[in-house]
Amino acid sequence: FSHVHPSDYSEPLEKLRLVRGASGMHHALGRSGGAVPPNLRAVLVDTKGPEIRTGKLQGGVDVAEIVDGSVVALTFDDVVDDKVEETGVRLHVDYPSLAATVQVGGLVLLDDGLIALEVTGIDHASKSVATVARNSGPIKARKGVNLPGAVLDLPALTDKDKADLKWAVQEGADYVAASFIRSAANVRSCIAHLERCCDEHEVNGIRPLRPLVISKIESEEGVDNFDEILEESDGIMVARGDLGVEIPFEKVFAAQKLMVSKCNEVGKPVIVATQMLDSMMRQPRPTRAEVTDVGTAVLDGADSVMLSGETAAGKYPIASISAMQSVLSEADSIQDAKNRQRNRKALNFGSGPTQSLMGENVDCELDAVAASAVSTAAQGDLAIQCIVCITMTGSVPRAIARHQPNVPVIAFCYDPQVARRLQLHRSITPVMLQAATNPFQEGARMGLLRTEAIRTAKEAGLVASGDRIVFIDRNRGKATDSFNVGTNMKVFTVG
Repeated sequence: FSHVHPSDYSEPLEKLRLVRGASGMHHALGRSGGAVPPNLRAVLVDTKGPEIRTGKLQGGVDVAEIVDGSVVALTFDDVVDDKVEETGVRLHVDYPSLAATVQVGGLVLLDDGLIALEVTGIDHASKSVATVARNSGPIKARKGVNLPGAVLDLPALTDKDKADLKWAVQEGADYVAASFIRSAANVRSCIAHLERCCDEHEVNGIRPLRPLVISKIESEEGVDNFDEILEESDGIMVARGDLGVEIPFEKVFAAQKLMVSKCNEVGKPVIVATQMLDSMMRQPRPTRAEVTDVGTAVLDGADSVMLSGETAAGKYPIASISAMQSVLSEADSIQDAKNRQRNRKALNFGSGPTQSLMGENVDCELDAVAASAVSTAAQGDLAIQCIVCITMTGSVPRAIARHQPNVPVIAFCYDPQVARRLQLHRSITPVMLQAATNPFQEGARMGLLRTEAIRTAKEAGLVASGDRIVFIDRNRGKATDSFNVGTNMKVFTVG
């Protein structure tokens, strides 16, 4: 949303409606007169976030040339009316706390790190910073400014971000990618604003589901505070573009592996993004290094990988998607079941029926059944084709995904938004269950619901007669039962 103005959301609205209306698997499943959506593609709104940029240049020129070894003065003052001088360049930086943030000897990076400036002096009275250029290059107005290693005095959400999040709730977006998250407090601020927006859009007692917050880790501060950020977040995006500017580039791969591993431990989705197939912005085929990069992200445990410039501004957007899909399929096919379970964090339920896992209460019974289902599916002699489940809130398939199954998980849902919110989790294929009752309604018959789920799965080509599957469901006990809620697992061959 960096290029969207809050006064005009026509472009993102058109794209959202295109995604929502495009035919998908469910278009063929919908019964006459039913309300089944044509697809369950999820929508993620990427916020602009707080950022630091250069302003208009001296003399109003379009480009200023910075020479290696020259003096570059950084100031919060407007410099557009200043005369261009040969002795050095004076740049406006739209960050009032610049002088209080940097230190002598520290670096200021311009335009994604293409130009490096070393701080040589700080004038707190005038809020200006003296630097020396460490390399040459052109600089334009409105280019990004990075302060590696600095703790920034920036808000979690700008006024534009707040307007964009309100629009996301209004239009039913499924995820929000919160940019430049540096602390758990940033995540809480984003969630609190989304909750207020949901309250404002409550109609006839029906409150919209809050979009899930995917925290983008783009700075050294975000990496340092990763554990607390993960605890508050619904998911993580490893945004390697800005991260590679903010921390030494040789440390990016280690940070990526660490974040992916920690997300796997707690069962929260993790996206690896930026420059995955960067060369395909210009060339029709990826480099061998890019293919290795994508495949390694899969083998390390990433739930999703994301294209950005390749599809937004590249010459070969369709070829980029096709190349990405082929690499993902190949990498997924060689994923060993034991390796896919190696990062799962063991839970200790000795103290009660639920266990807090990074801020979420995990049901011990559901977790145990989910682990059993994944373990059963991994037994080669059973030749399990998939795990099928019925869910009201998405908790059942998420519990299964946390244990990293080596077979697909088909999750039958009642609410399209619940279904779409499962899309980022690896292995899960959400499907709408066309049934009049749900497992928690009085008089619900689980046998009929399982039959409907299998019928729909066969119709969609997800299972076939003769396939052996694992089926998980939860239902409320009857008055004569000795339990309130039961979690059930069955193994059977599809008839």
